Formats: sequence, C-alpha cells, structure tokens
Amino acid sequence: MESRAPLVLAVVIVNYRTPDLVVDCLESLVPQLPSRAGVAVVDNASGDHSIETLQAWLDGTDAATAEKVHLLASPTNGGFSAGNNLGIKHLRADFYLLLNSDTIVRPGAISLLLGRIQRDAQIAAVGPRLEYLDGRPQVSRFRRRGVTSEFIRGAQIQGISRILRRKNTSIELDEPEQKIDWVSFACVLLRAEVIKKIGLMDEQFFMYFEDIEYCLRIQKAGYTIEQALEARVVHLRGGTSSVKKNSDKKKRIPAYFYQSRTRYFTLLGGKTRLISANLAWYLGRAIRLLKCLRGKTAGSRIPGEWRDIWKDFLIVQPPQFTSTDEISRRAADL
Repeated sequence: MESRAPLVLAVVIVNYRTPDLVVDCLESLVPQLPSRAGVAVVDNASGDHSIETLQAWLDGTDAATAEKVHLLASPTNGGFSAGNNLGIKHLRADFYLLLNSDTIVRPGAISLLLGRIQRDAQIAAVGPRLEYLDGRPQVSRFRRRGVTSEFIRGAQIQGISRILRRKNTSIELDEPEQKIDWVSFACVLLRAEVIKKIGLMDEQFFMYFEDIEYCLRIQKAGYTIEQALEARVVHLRGGTSSVKKNSDKKKRIPAYFYQSRTRYFTLLGGKTRLISANLAWYLGRAIRLLKCLRGKTAGSRIPGEWRDIWKDFLIVQPPQFTSTDEISRRAADL
C-alpha cells in the first residue's frame, strides 16, 4: 500500500489486454473523483503492450491525475477476483468501486453512488444503471441463481419464464421495486468495513459467479444490496471476456464459466445442489427440444453446454476467503 493517507474512495480497474478501453474509462472517471480518491489499475499479466500504453497515458496526464492513478503489474493472471483483491489491498479507503475496463462513467455517477451508500449504513453494495453506449438499459440487478432458474435457463421458453418470473434471475428495470440479491460487478461500490468482516473475493473463481457468491456473503452478514438507477455507467459488454460474445453467436463458452458455475452451486449446497441444478437444466432443455420437434421456435442453443455444466464436478476446493487483516493492521499503524 503506497499511499498512507486515508481515502474516501478507491477505484479498482482490472486490465487484461484492453489498455485502450482502460484509457477511455479513466478519462471518463478521473474528472469525477473526489479530492480524497485513488485509482488502482491492475494489469493481470497481459503479456502485451498494456503496461506501456497505460504508462504512456499516465506520463501525458497532469500531475494531479498521475498522483491519483496507481499502475500495478500482477505477476500472474489470477482472474477477476484476484485482480480486484490486489487493487483493494493496495489502497486503504472507506469505499471501493470495482469498475470493469470496458465501462464509461456518465457524468455525476460517482457522486450519486457515494451519496446513496453514505446515506444508509445498512447498504454494503450499490450498483448503477448499466447501459449501452446509445443509452439503452442493460439488466444489471438480479435474484439469486438457483435450481429453478437453471430450469428456466435450460428451457429458454417465454411462457415458462413468465410463469416462473419470481424465480427468473434477471430483474428488469420496469419490474416493481423488490429485493435485489446481487448486482453486476461490472461496476459496484462496496463498503470497506463490510469487506473487512466478510473477507475479500474468492480467488478460486477465475471469472463469473464471484459477484453472486460475494453478494450472498454480504446478505448473510446482515447488509443489503441496492441499485442507484440515477447513476449511469456505460458497459461495453464483451470487452473483457468472450463469454457474452460467444453466447450471442451460439458458440461454445470458455471452460472457466462452467468451472465457476460448478464452484458456485457446490458452495451453495454441496454436490447435491449442483446435481439438482444440472438435472433441472436438463429437464428444461428436454422441454425445449420437444417444442422444437413440434415445429415451434425456442431459445438459442450453446454448443456443448449439456456436457460443460459438469466441468470440475469432482474438483471443487473449499472456500478460501482472503482476509483483510493486513489492511486493518496497517491502518492501526497510521
């Protein structure tokens, strides 16, 4: 931790071979930062020109910006959780904003997010309204992912989704106000005291499902998760991972998505919960196939998913939630 001065806000941006996106993100973010704020840009061992590009941008900025932005080079690509944990441990602050490299922060979003979480001590995490570059909203608040939602995902039939709407993972913006189980970690503001209580993110998730699991820990600790719709952040989906792009194009999804899925359901309720989730998905998929055989259209199909959902079934390690005791000890020394 280089800076010994306490910060109100620390922003963590993880980069993996997206330096131009990071520069665009920083240029939208930095003008909105409060005076007591810092940014940790973590390069996850990109092995390309990322470090040089980002350093060149820093060298060309003003002194105030250069002082706020810290460029960190991770020796390995440990994934989304590991990269964010590295950034969190580097800076000490009251609040941490985890921000994807493929985001653009709309004017006023930072102050709106901070205002929302500072007004209510029970809020541990708050997300903005995520949207496309043209302003169209993205689904960015969700219900808990469970066995029934896997049945819905396997079926991909609108009628089933409507009937089981309360079990559908996505919460649309036009739905009535209701409890949010998790928000997208493409942009999320976290309370530091809660991180100290529940630990850092689980680094055994390489990418995906770590946000769901972390929000479940937040809820178990007695805190709430909210969304500030007035705070708007552009999310250029697919800029940091091929999962969304492959899904849209009906291509096979990378193994790490299913490995994270296996870990999530196993942590939720052991191998029994994972088997139940997989069987529910198969049941939904069987109904979808029957509909197709009758000549009716159904949702898209991702190749190999019937097999990939068993990834790492026999290899799931127990959770290892990195503690923030080191941060607390350093804070006590100030």
